[in-house]
Amino acid sequence: MKVLIAEDEIISRRRLEKFLESMDYEVIACKDGLDVWKIIQSENAPNLLILDWLMPGMDGVEICRKVRKQAKEPYTFILLLSSKSEQEDIVRGMEAGADDYITKPFNKDELRVRLRAGRRIVELNEELLAVQNNLKKQVINDDLTGLYNRRYMAEILEKEFDRALRYETDLSCILLDLDYFKEVNDTFGHTFGDLVLCGISNCLRQGTRKTDISFRYGGEEFMILFPSTGIEDAKSVAEKIRSTCEAKIHDDGTNSVAITVSIGVASVKHHQPSDGKELIAFADKALYRAKAEGRNRVKVYESSDQFAGGKISKDKDFRYLKESLSSILEKTKRASTESLELLVRDFGGDEHKHHNWNVKRYIELVGERLALPPSIIETFKRAASFHDNFRILLRKSLENKSRVLNKEEKVEIEDHPYMLSELIELFDFFANEKSILLYHHENFDGTGYPEGLQGNEIPLGARIFAITDAIAAMLSERLHRKRLSPEGIVEELANNAGKQFDPKLVSLFFDIIEKQELLPVPVKILQKAREKVSEVR
Repeated sequence: MKVLIAEDEIISRRRLEKFLESMDYEVIACKDGLDVWKIIQSENAPNLLILDWLMPGMDGVEICRKVRKQAKEPYTFILLLSSKSEQEDIVRGMEAGADDYITKPFNKDELRVRLRAGRRIVELNEELLAVQNNLKKQVINDDLTGLYNRRYMAEILEKEFDRALRYETDLSCILLDLDYFKEVNDTFGHTFGDLVLCGISNCLRQGTRKTDISFRYGGEEFMILFPSTGIEDAKSVAEKIRSTCEAKIHDDGTNSVAITVSIGVASVKHHQPSDGKELIAFADKALYRAKAEGRNRVKVYESSDQFAGGKISKDKDFRYLKESLSSILEKTKRASTESLELLVRDFGGDEHKHHNWNVKRYIELVGERLALPPSIIETFKRAASFHDNFRILLRKSLENKSRVLNKEEKVEIEDHPYMLSELIELFDFFANEKSILLYHHENFDGTGYPEGLQGNEIPLGARIFAITDAIAAMLSERLHRKRLSPEGIVEELANNAGKQFDPKLVSLFFDIIEKQELLPVPVKILQKAREKVSEVR
């Protein structure tokens, strides 16, 4: 432990220094009070002081008063050293802030005992401080991510909102929510989901300034407060965070996934909320809009209650109603899909989850390359979920066949699209998904079933699903065949371009494989496959 000694008499100082070093103390020696005060103000200053009463510049009693007035943590133990031995002198020194007192010339045994007591006081105080800091951290920090928690957010929000009003500065707020996080938990488990949440929280730390305050708002939702920051700057930071989150790969050595986020933004000056709660409500409505418009985007709150000529704008009122109804329908569709997933969870196993995850991921990649609207991409993904879930329920007995199917089983397989179509009719609001489920077994050359459709007669969603489902299947181990190598998958796609698959989509998928590094396939093999497909097109 470090100990600082202050003694202006050189012989007495060296004697004291040598004695303390013999007790394994790290000694810092000073000859006047000004040097002592300078060292006390520095980082990692000693918390054990032996001060001579009378010193040049600043005496020991004055230093005691200044140290106690500063109220520095951890606690500083002060032992006064003086030739004064009168009772009133001792009382004066103790009232100034000294913890103990010893007269000169000092007795070594007495000094050793008093220092031991002082050291124990310092160490106990450090332990108490560590416990207090840990308790404080548990109260204000989220256990998983280390960000501030929602309870502390309520306290900070009120202070920052009042400060913004008092000093007429701005305060911006963003709410961030992970897109399709439930699918991550359902597919890879909650342990991997926790890893994703920690990864996103790190993106928030990297994308914000020291003055910005980040919170885990709840579940997969995060919040950031930007003091003295306007709406445009907050929107810019939000967009950078969104981009960083989109680019991040979450990997635990076994599973790997990228996940997007949706963000809502609001500010005090721009939106004029009445209090902090309303500021959050505005950001939440903007987040709601970002989700409704396709996710993976930043939206600034736009009030649907703006008055025009004393009346609420009919256009905005209609648009808001339309968005609300669309969102309700979207939630209903999601709830139906999730309920079906719960029904098949025990039947499908991990292989089913991974297959469905891969199919939907590939659909997203293809949809983005084709610049399809987010709502269309979501329809295609829902159809994929229904297909895989219904398949498990309808054909569980056929899934585990390792032999060639007999005639009756083949007929059952070919009836599968009609059964899917009939089942989906139970949900009137899934009309767009119906055509995908009905025609996903049609081949591009017209040799498929159930209707023998050819080329562009086959709905785009069905063509996209056919290729993405096939790729996900080729990446999986099955009883009747082994998992294909990346090169084998590329070869299979090229061989079936124009036959089973739309050749344009095959070429597009080769681009995705290369640019997204979806599969580790050498460029030469991809180029050769492209040339083969171009002959078909």
